[in-house]
Amino acid sequence: MVSLIAGSAVATAAFPAVAAPQITPAAITAAAEPLRLEGEQYTSGSNPNGEALKRESINLGNTFNGTVVQFDDVDFTNRMGTLTVRAATRDDAIGANPRLEFFLDEAIAANKIADVALPTTGGWSNWLNTTVDLSTTVTGVHDVIIVMHVDDLPDRRNYVANFDYFEFGPAAPVALPEAYLTSDSPWKYSDNGTDPSGDGSLSWTTAPFDDTAWKEAAGAFGSKRGAADLGNGYIADTLLQYAQAGSADTVPTYHFRTEVTITAEELEQLDALQGELAYDDAVRVFVNGEKLAGFADDRVNGAANQNLTYAGVSAGDPATSTVRIPADKLVAGENQIAVALYQDRETSSDIFLDFKGLTPVEKQDVTTARISDLLLGVGATAAERNLAWYSDIDVPQVAQLTEASAIIDGVFPATASTFPVTSGGATSSGEFFRDATLSGLEENTEYAYRVGADETGWSTVHTFRTQSFTGGFDFLFFGDPQVGASGNLANDEAGWIDTLNVASQTYPNAEMLFSAGDQVESAGNENEYTALLKPDQMRSIPFVATNGNHDVGSKAYEQHYNLPNEDLTAGAAGSPSSSGGDYWFIYKDVLFLNINSNSRDYASHNAFLEKVVAEQGDKVTWKVLAFHHSIYSAAVHATDGDVIDRRNNMPAKISELGIDMVLMGHDHHYTRSYLIKDGQLANPDEQAAAAEVVAGPGEVLYVTANSASGSKYYNLNTGIDLWWSSVRNQERVRNYSAVEVTDESITVRTLRSQANGTANPVNSVVDEVVLRKADAAADLDVSVSASTRVLAGKQYVSVTVTNNEDVPVDAVVTTPYGAKTFTAVAPGKSAAVSINSRLGSIPAGDVTVQVTGQVGDETVTVTKSAPYAAAG
Repeated sequence: MVSLIAGSAVATAAFPAVAAPQITPAAITAAAEPLRLEGEQYTSGSNPNGEALKRESINLGNTFNGTVVQFDDVDFTNRMGTLTVRAATRDDAIGANPRLEFFLDEAIAANKIADVALPTTGGWSNWLNTTVDLSTTVTGVHDVIIVMHVDDLPDRRNYVANFDYFEFGPAAPVALPEAYLTSDSPWKYSDNGTDPSGDGSLSWTTAPFDDTAWKEAAGAFGSKRGAADLGNGYIADTLLQYAQAGSADTVPTYHFRTEVTITAEELEQLDALQGELAYDDAVRVFVNGEKLAGFADDRVNGAANQNLTYAGVSAGDPATSTVRIPADKLVAGENQIAVALYQDRETSSDIFLDFKGLTPVEKQDVTTARISDLLLGVGATAAERNLAWYSDIDVPQVAQLTEASAIIDGVFPATASTFPVTSGGATSSGEFFRDATLSGLEENTEYAYRVGADETGWSTVHTFRTQSFTGGFDFLFFGDPQVGASGNLANDEAGWIDTLNVASQTYPNAEMLFSAGDQVESAGNENEYTALLKPDQMRSIPFVATNGNHDVGSKAYEQHYNLPNEDLTAGAAGSPSSSGGDYWFIYKDVLFLNINSNSRDYASHNAFLEKVVAEQGDKVTWKVLAFHHSIYSAAVHATDGDVIDRRNNMPAKISELGIDMVLMGHDHHYTRSYLIKDGQLANPDEQAAAAEVVAGPGEVLYVTANSASGSKYYNLNTGIDLWWSSVRNQERVRNYSAVEVTDESITVRTLRSQANGTANPVNSVVDEVVLRKADAAADLDVSVSASTRVLAGKQYVSVTVTNNEDVPVDAVVTTPYGAKTFTAVAPGKSAAVSINSRLGSIPAGDVTVQVTGQVGDETVTVTKSAPYAAAG
């Protein structure tokens, strides 16, 4: 092996005149740097006239017509495309037309890579560079053979030249195609319900397999009971055979094959191929006979014949996932791409595959990480914030935090606190996720933070502000953003951004962004996550995520959200490729519990809730539960079988645990329930749309949020008795709810973030309700007594109101025979009135007194009563 030295600076040394030195290889320092062969360091060489070549300290000399020098085992680690020869000549000593031929491995015409004509330089100390393009790009390990030529001139030694070095330069990058595979690319496919290999092997996924008998067409492929339209915009361009021949059972597995051609030059520049595929119900992707991706496919592993089996779970619309094929799984030339598509059961209603393409991902400088998907999440307490982010390369990273005032000209101070990554790993989209927790925060402080590393680069600096860690607070509640659901991702993103802007500008001190779930339309779609995370508020106000039915089908949910106090065994994921788990946190005086309602493992949910409430419930005034699937909604999902099952199983435990309020989504409209206890109306006399409700033990307020992005709305359900709905609204405009928490009450104010005509502008109120606890409802210390007396044969009802408060009160006395109003009854004073019944006798009855006074900053109105006896 010869020494390969990158760059222009070389070490000089004296070598023996005859024996070739023992030289070991050195590493190339960078892909873009040249590869230099020092002239004097050749491995072997000869002159045709028998004279010795000269190994001088910095050059090779004494070369003649027919001289051959060879460099053994040259490692062209990088693709080389140019050659530079540095040479010097003395005009009166060289022959005519000095020139060189360069060969790889053997000096034959087929192996020639360059011809270099040398100029005259005017003297042995005058060095000139000559650069030519190689006839072909060079990679791999080769012997480099140089054959020297010159034409004889009379009266000269007819030297060729002295040589300093021979330097190979990187080839110009080839232009990579926009895509190697598109939705319009043809596929060979088999939909006849047979094992294509015949023996259960994966031979059908390899290039030699004979697929000439298969059908050929472009996608999307699919069927819904024999029809091409699957609904919700999923239409098959190529209709698949749906049922097995002679049977009503579905075809269990479909098989697809296509080829992707990649040149050696393209492969040199590729880090990976990446694309998206939509599928229903499960899918596996093979490249050159090797499985490289699988989604909802865990059932395949237990099948007797993996080429002909059912797999996946019924999940409604097709799911979308990202496929990444690393370059080291590809070869120069033809690459066989194969796909197995599975039905989940014999009676499944539809099948679908749309392989939306494979686009090149170029190699990047490994010294710089691309950080994306940064999200500020809620922490376990008000003194913590959780961070989650993605990195395109797997390198060590941390989070840094400092007070915002310490940032000078964008530079983080040396005193910044560093927080380690608490978990991380490969994502389902081929990147790497990172979680970290910022702890030890001080109240009422503005902080700046970033993630990354000095060695591989940092994210943009973002800021957030803490507020008081005690007392009341506001947070913003949003129904299903579900960006992408409309089919127009840009519109959904714009609606989501606008709602966050309206809400955060109206409530600038809001301390959380709380989502009811279904943050994205397709669980593994990173374009939709990019749109969801686009608003600046996602990095400045902590976000609370809920696992919706459109989120659960990929690990992307677990990878994008860093959730506090998470228990992945409660409401566990339904498959290795899906997401699950319940979690909780305490924020000021509220215990928030969030459960994965995609799982109907009620036992695990109940165990989780019981444990957390037993350990944390006494530390707070309020307990708020959130899950996605609304059990008390008023739109189309209210009559779904799975929702009815949840409605039959969940409310009793929610009441038992003393939950005060439940936040939900899923039905894309607004509903506020009456107070409900154990799944029954708590108070049949509660008025619809009451401005205030007072909850006794076990009585719960349920709130279902409408769409925050406007991506999808559902009509109200008119087919059943919606006995639980106190307020229901569907105007098909975007909503959000501002939730105000104090020690005495929770106020839920739902507003339009999008105008509905001039009568209902932006921030007009859809509904507002104040929730109080019966044992904590504000009261006024006022006593009331009542009696009867007779005067001139008439019975009077006498009432005395005594103010025991230290502030004045107003009182309205009401009897069956008349009323009397007192204003500003002073502290410690009484007001009395006798009301003439104008009757000689009266039955026993009650008087009521409505008393109004100030309690702290709040105006409170209470109703008192007192009985009186029959008289006359």
